[in-house]
Amino acid sequence: MLLTLIKTRETRYGVYAVLIETNHVFGDKYLAEVYIPIDEVPQELIYRVSVPRSGMCLYGKHAPWLWPNREIRKLVEGYLRGIESSGEEIRLEITNYDQI
Repeated sequence: MLLTLIKTRETRYGVYAVLIETNHVFGDKYLAEVYIPIDEVPQELIYRVSVPRSGMCLYGKHAPWLWPNREIRKLVEGYLRGIESSGEEIRLEITNYDQI
C-alpha cells in the first residue's frame, strides 16, 4: 500500500499536510489532514510505515503528528493497522503540493 503525505501549507511553526491512500485501480482515498511541527518535518522521500499501538512510526521512529482530533487518529491508525496485519507493507511518500 502506498500512502502520500502532501504538504499543503507551511508556517514558521510547522507544516499542514494531507494524508491520502494512493490507489491506481479504485482511486485515491482521503484519510486525514495532519499538522507536523517544523522540527519534525520529514524529508521528501519514501518511508516504510509501521503502526503499533503507540501510533504511526516512520522507519521505527514515532511520527509526532498532530491530528484534528483523537477519533480521526484512531480511525486512520486502526485502518492502517488492519492493512498491516494482513501482511501488506505500507509505504509513505512525502511530497509538496506544487510538485503534483
